[in-house]
Amino acid sequence: MKLTKLTVLGLGVALALGATAPQAATPYNWNNTAPVKVPSAQQSNGKTVLFDVSHGGVEGNADWVIDGAFSDFADALVTEGYRVEEYRGVDLNNDGKIRFYDDRDMSTQANEAIITYDAIKHADVFVLAETNRPFTLAEQQALETFVAAGKGIFFIADHYDADRNLNTWDATEVFNGYNRSDLSKYNLGGAYGDWRNPKSAQQGWLVENFGIRFRFNGVDYKQGVSGVEPASQTEGLTQGVAPILMAAGATLAIVDGQKAKGLVYFAETDNPTKWRHAKDSGLYFGGEAEGPYVAIAKSGAGKAAFIGDSSPIEDATPKYRRQDNGNTKKTYPGWTDPGHASVLSVNIINWLATPESYTHFDGANGRTPGRVTPVPMTSEEMFDPNNGQPWSNPSNGFNPWDTDTYKNNSFNAPYGQGQVDPDPDPDPTPGTAVSVADALAAATGTELVVQGKVTDAVNGIYGLLLTDLNNPAVSINVKLESNQRADFNPQLNPEILGKTLLVTGKRNSYMGEAGIRYVTDLVIAPSALSVAQALATAQGETITLTGKVKAPLNSIYALVLSDLSDDSTTINIKLESSQRAEFSPQLNPSILDETLVITGKRDSYMSQPGIRNVSEIATASATSPDPDPNLDMTVSEVLAKSNGTPVVVAGTITSAINNIYALELSDPNAPGNKLYIKLESSQRATYSPQLNPSLLGKKLRVTGVKNDYMSQPGVRNVTALTLLD
Repeated sequence: MKLTKLTVLGLGVALALGATAPQAATPYNWNNTAPVKVPSAQQSNGKTVLFDVSHGGVEGNADWVIDGAFSDFADALVTEGYRVEEYRGVDLNNDGKIRFYDDRDMSTQANEAIITYDAIKHADVFVLAETNRPFTLAEQQALETFVAAGKGIFFIADHYDADRNLNTWDATEVFNGYNRSDLSKYNLGGAYGDWRNPKSAQQGWLVENFGIRFRFNGVDYKQGVSGVEPASQTEGLTQGVAPILMAAGATLAIVDGQKAKGLVYFAETDNPTKWRHAKDSGLYFGGEAEGPYVAIAKSGAGKAAFIGDSSPIEDATPKYRRQDNGNTKKTYPGWTDPGHASVLSVNIINWLATPESYTHFDGANGRTPGRVTPVPMTSEEMFDPNNGQPWSNPSNGFNPWDTDTYKNNSFNAPYGQGQVDPDPDPDPTPGTAVSVADALAAATGTELVVQGKVTDAVNGIYGLLLTDLNNPAVSINVKLESNQRADFNPQLNPEILGKTLLVTGKRNSYMGEAGIRYVTDLVIAPSALSVAQALATAQGETITLTGKVKAPLNSIYALVLSDLSDDSTTINIKLESSQRAEFSPQLNPSILDETLVITGKRDSYMSQPGIRNVSEIATASATSPDPDPNLDMTVSEVLAKSNGTPVVVAGTITSAINNIYALELSDPNAPGNKLYIKLESSQRATYSPQLNPSLLGKKLRVTGVKNDYMSQPGVRNVTALTLLD
């Protein structure tokens, strides 16, 4: 097998808190300094916590680094007195860099992104967060030696199919010590051994060492897993802990109660649901029989702890870009969730870092044994629904084994700081926004995107009143910056009244009332949400969404609507009796593959996410603006319109803008007049001049909303694009 250069990781250590990586033009040097966070001499407890990134934790939306989306966690540990370091591997050739080579090649020792006991033995706790590459036998032995020396490991996993780098491995598999598949290709041999599914809960590296295994389930319960065990039975770890957020995660199964025990379970009153993308039933039993969500183990001198989701630990400050497409990462800010996973996480680290002489939970001296999970491995877990393939295929030229394909500013990428930001102006979307009611409940200083309707001016031309979409009695004041007033203040632009806005800013007060200040972006919300955005909205909200009819559902009574950009993302639509003749695929097969625009209430239907109480439903062609070219505006005419105005504009494509993310549209009769057209992700392959240079000089019709892009006049929220020649 050909040796492929993958990565240079940092070896140098930043000696001061907050030190930044150096900038350089040569490949693989931009991120060559691994961060370290150090407490003051007065605070120091003399202990060290290592956060591993040698085997993943930065793929996809994951950003589990101490100066990124795990920074709140790391900072809390520094406050406790810990020295916190990022671990990247071993500099085998002493060139000052840690290189990640294709570790599937058994004939070379060039890969330096490895774990050895000598490299980690100075630490008291080793944090493994969503590890996405399997361990070699030697690495497993290094971790065993680490624990045998009286130290602790914190295993942070996620749901099955959290294969973020699309290499067919997720953390549940890596930690268990075997892939879910039993195909012969997973009998890796050599440095790895046999990683085929043993189809037995008693076999596998994790269970053999710690008496526990991660399930291959995918469960969602954002209300919080509420079966928190009493502190008297959990070594005091659950003191001050409330129900723990689960935003799609896994549970564990206890096989040996003297080695492992649960801290947090589903209570019988909890109502968790299958993660919507789960390939099997997702939720196997519910209740305590599903196994613990959080657990600990005592195996000999050392300790281990386990949690089945990163969401309750991560924060909203990712550092890196996505490796596959260069987009901004989207993390779940669970660290500030009221369930206090933050308290539990710090408690766990303190326990892991404290050597104790007992060797297992034998019931002596209050060491309560764990409760063995009744069915620790279901029949579903013995087979791989992906048949040994990644959950989706890499795109955009991305190859998880070759970091030369990684996009700028992503971890492991050749180039980073000093390069052009891949998408410096990403749009907020309704799926990432909070309601006005939620914004009112947020703490002062919280950065957020809030969605609401403009209902009045506030303080003359200086602000606006944003009202909750579901409760007209609930409003919040928004202070506008000087450059925002002409377009978004109702006194200066009455057309903005009644429009739904996405406001990015900081929770504060304004005019003596609750408010949003320091507004960095205002965007008119798209008139119709995508299916993916609709799935992210709260139940009970009345929304308008668009998607493609995929299949009939429940005979004539409903349909399955798929996302226009991802056919596997779906939502169930319950049809009213008057709508079935035209829109039920069972009664009218011609409606299949049609794009619909639907208004209804976000709810569930047939035990899956859905839309009920549908008040409006029509094909997209029936709701689109009249494409009569006589109704098209010129670029010059659009430039004279206020931001927020819906437009249909025709012009000439003259340039790519911001790489693949936008295009320049010029007025053929006044070439100096230009608009920047921001392309949605589903439109770029066809309409980006960077990807399709043959578009240059062609005439294009654009349907969208007049709004600035990259500080230039533009059109956003584009719903339709049509080439006119």
